[in-house]
Amino acid sequence: MTVALVLMTSAALIAVAGPACLRPAVRPSLLPAAALAAWLGALMAFLVLTALSATMLLFPHVLDTSGVRTLVGGCLSGSIPHSSFGTLVQLGISLLPLTILTRIAVVAIRSLRSARRHRARHFWMLGAAACRSGHVHWIDDPRPIAYSLGGARGAVVATHGIRRLGEQQCAAVLEHELAHIRGRHHVAVLCADIAAKALPMLPLMRRAPEMVRLMVELAADDAAARAHGPRTVHAALLAMSKSGVAVRGALNMSGESVAVRIIWLQAQGASTHTPIARGRLMLGFALLPTTLVGAALVALFRVYCTF
Repeated sequence: MTVALVLMTSAALIAVAGPACLRPAVRPSLLPAAALAAWLGALMAFLVLTALSATMLLFPHVLDTSGVRTLVGGCLSGSIPHSSFGTLVQLGISLLPLTILTRIAVVAIRSLRSARRHRARHFWMLGAAACRSGHVHWIDDPRPIAYSLGGARGAVVATHGIRRLGEQQCAAVLEHELAHIRGRHHVAVLCADIAAKALPMLPLMRRAPEMVRLMVELAADDAAARAHGPRTVHAALLAMSKSGVAVRGALNMSGESVAVRIIWLQAQGASTHTPIARGRLMLGFALLPTTLVGAALVALFRVYCTF
């Protein structure tokens, strides 16, 4: 049970101290995709640690049911043996991670069903109102609007108004939206929303939707800047922000923190990391929350052993 309690403590530390620990990762001098990986890594670490703690608390009773049989027999006879109180405490403690996992599962199922229904309805409407060319669904509207839809049939929706921005800016806008689809950014945003709905009392979950949405937009801006240059993306972002149109369930180029993203484009420009370097950096930042919590627990253990 000690190991399970350590895992539960680690999950609690990530959920409470995660936003403060991840703050240094969110700055223009670092790759946006790495900051996104750090936030998603923290959410995944919390989920995995919680699941492991529940497993370690419950599996001993699945593999060796003698303690449970003794406890049940004592309850039926009206007197619980003293040796069964440890089993009772362990089962009671396991209710906490089980409750958390059940809550996340229920919210996830509801959110996935809702997102699937909304996406299907959106694609049905596009079939009647848009003209498809490759991954892009074109709509006859003079306003410059572009957004992307996730799912197995991920697609970009754009109006003819973005063509008035010029060939380079139009290409930058489409590259931005395609980067969302390639990076599975819609899944990342959905995971953050599920975490916030399931456990809004935890600081990490409460901040996740805002930060993940910002990070996916910065990552898409970076992809467009590498393909078409930071100045082109900067100009396209300013032009797109004037439309002021937001689409529910989609990622809009002008939908999140335009002022912050302009500052990042000016400070960072287009990253020059090779794909291998980018992958290593993202992996390192994804493991950062777990590494920091492990170091904190080791330090606490050493202090405990000293006294």
